[in-house]
Amino acid sequence: MDEAGRGPWAGPVVAAAVILRRRRLPVRIDDSKRLTALQRVRAFEHILRHAEVGVGIVSAEEIDRRSILAATLAAMQQAVAALSHPPDLVLVDGLTAPPLSMPAWPLVHGDARSYPIACASIVAKVVRDSLMEFYHRLLPAYRFHQHKGYGTALHARLLDQWGPSLLHRLSFRPVASVGERWREAHAI
Repeated sequence: MDEAGRGPWAGPVVAAAVILRRRRLPVRIDDSKRLTALQRVRAFEHILRHAEVGVGIVSAEEIDRRSILAATLAAMQQAVAALSHPPDLVLVDGLTAPPLSMPAWPLVHGDARSYPIACASIVAKVVRDSLMEFYHRLLPAYRFHQHKGYGTALHARLLDQWGPSLLHRLSFRPVASVGERWREAHAI
């Protein structure tokens, strides 16, 4: 299991749980950050064909309400619950595993050390990127398709111009400070 989207200023956090039906797939599998977008999509398609996949998604609003760590663990719980067959053991990328009904072992740098975690990393990243592209179509002024909600210079400029949207994480300091300045400047 792995997640995507803990650090961005906007959008959900997405977790994926993967149970492989094959030991290896005929595409490059690695930590999603080490693959190009095209390599991730190709790998994603193979993973969906040769694995059982569960996905959990927690919104920006829920992240603000609970904390990014609590939201990430909730997304991981959703991902495991979405599997049709519960695993005997869950390997989780990172320092913390969510409370589950089966043993869960955190594995630091697991997406680089474990083939199934790398597969989960790819699924989580592709699903989250697809959501951000969808959100771009709903709110094109923010150009979510370009920065995927991460704190880039472009995103900072657009956030300053338009203020936070419903997809922004208001509890994240850069968004909160822009939101305060934006409300004061526009007398909201």
